[in-house]
Amino acid sequence: MKPFKKLGYYIVVLFLMQTAQGCTNKQHTHVAADTSTIIDQKADINATSSNDEKQFRNTLVKFKSAVKVKNKVAVTAFFYFPLQTAPQWTNDELKSSNIKPQDGLIKQAEFLQYFDDIFTKDAIKLIPASKEDDLSEIDKATPENYYKMLQQVTDKGSTLYELQKQYTQDNGEETSFGFVFGKVGGIYKIISYYRPWPLK
Repeated sequence: MKPFKKLGYYIVVLFLMQTAQGCTNKQHTHVAADTSTIIDQKADINATSSNDEKQFRNTLVKFKSAVKVKNKVAVTAFFYFPLQTAPQWTNDELKSSNIKPQDGLIKQAEFLQYFDDIFTKDAIKLIPASKEDDLSEIDKATPENYYKMLQQVTDKGSTLYELQKQYTQDNGEETSFGFVFGKVGGIYKIISYYRPWPLK
């Protein structure tokens, strides 16, 4: 092979190698960027969940204080209306029975007439004394229709939290009640109240 041809050959080989290296670097950069985006999205989700929990707990502390002194005006301010008051239903019950969630909704104007039924002597004692075991975070991807319907009134992507108390009444019978909190307009409100029998 003549000197110039050999030199041209090496130049072409060198050019092809650099081009291939450049493509590989771009691919690595693209993969790194994709990975970085995924990590950023996970960080955003974790930050949102952490912020939601902090807001919920702040609201819960204030709610418990208002209930303890039975301040009707202050307590009412923690609720979102229309408030869902039907007993919690399961997906199976929804299929096999004639459950109508809209029948459980009450307006703010109706709330005071049900106040003493919600905040009974037991409830006023148990709510302020509630502990960590009485709280739960509802999975955002829950398949349960009850929670999915409640999610419809809350801020997109926010978390539902639940305060549930099970206890024995003076007559020896066991019963329970619960409140579900959801973020509406950036503020945590009680969006549902339930017990084993209808409030309305």
